[in-house]
Amino acid sequence: MSSSGSSVPKGHVELVLLSEGDSEFYLQIPLDIISSLCLTPRKYLLFLGWCILGVEGVLALEHDGDRIDTDGDLDDQEVYHYVPVAGLDLVHAVDLEVIKLRTDVPSESTQTRDEFCNNLLERDVCCVWTGVGRAFGTGLHIVPYKQDWFRLIVENRPNYSENVTALGDINDIRNGVFANTLIHNGFGPRFAAVLKTPNPILKTKDIPPRHIRRHISEDVSFPSRSRYTLQWLVDPGEDVTSMIPNNSDAAFRKNTRKSKPSDLLLHYNYGAAALKCWGRGLEVLQNSANPPRPPVPVPAPTGPSRTKHDRKPVIRKLRAARDPGGAVAGSSTAGAGTGESVESEGQAMWDEDDAILFFWGNSQAAKERHLKKIIENTRRMEQWRGGVPQVSV
Repeated sequence: MSSSGSSVPKGHVELVLLSEGDSEFYLQIPLDIISSLCLTPRKYLLFLGWCILGVEGVLALEHDGDRIDTDGDLDDQEVYHYVPVAGLDLVHAVDLEVIKLRTDVPSESTQTRDEFCNNLLERDVCCVWTGVGRAFGTGLHIVPYKQDWFRLIVENRPNYSENVTALGDINDIRNGVFANTLIHNGFGPRFAAVLKTPNPILKTKDIPPRHIRRHISEDVSFPSRSRYTLQWLVDPGEDVTSMIPNNSDAAFRKNTRKSKPSDLLLHYNYGAAALKCWGRGLEVLQNSANPPRPPVPVPAPTGPSRTKHDRKPVIRKLRAARDPGGAVAGSSTAGAGTGESVESEGQAMWDEDDAILFFWGNSQAAKERHLKKIIENTRRMEQWRGGVPQVSV
């Protein structure tokens, strides 16, 4: 499916992220959702482009057009383009076919979950958005996948000022918050996400004022210079928003030195949620990538055989885990994004996580980091070879 002004439904706008001939990879976003999440709607589109592609860009009305002012409003049924300042070089730096398959965190032991939850409560005290205690809350992972995928996100990050060199454990408190179980249920299928401001695009005042909580523990307070705002990208209905209001800000333990949730991981997850809810044309991205693949190592057989690239069983389980109840009540957009992706001709369709890691791994910062790692590994190998005594045969 390609994008054009005439194909944009009334009450929506499109943000084109990648153009390949007559086909486009883009977001189709309801205007009422944008207005509920951000007071500066054009800057919000710019933020989404930055989150997903991992590179700085400008907003334009054509893919090669001039930059437009980001202080204006959005026009109904208009098509906007996110244009990277330095262009977009999609020479594949991360081979998604040899990445170990993602599986959800709940398969970890009960002891590990309890420890993660206890560590979060030392910083959060209670649900950071609603104030409910442990009996009605749980530890929420921002990135809910196993260690290998988590490490790839951190290692292939774009240029970030945040120091994440020691962020290697999925149960690090920077990858979590203690949250009401209803929030956890909405966060899993990515109907909700956390917008951290300020960030390189949006200031705290660009977001609607936070919802006023009637009761707040004396042990917690809102950060004075930043906001961790819970936002519903899909309207869950009044039954949910009456308990979990949109634009609720997180409050943390007073005077704690424990690290807050990672900006890097929050921005990654926000971009993935936007793709899940509003993404279109993902096959355009997958087809444009199509890089040469290195040979896949064949492990020793430990169970039933599985053909190469046969990711369908795991993908089905992952999607079932993400969407246990199907579409959210009261939503007309649930399931309309990348979650609609289907497999064809034996090849598994990419999802939102594949897409973002692909873009992030192709950022200039990630490529330079990758090259530096290769050079360092080569240097160590040469040193090792130089220290091995030569034996005559």
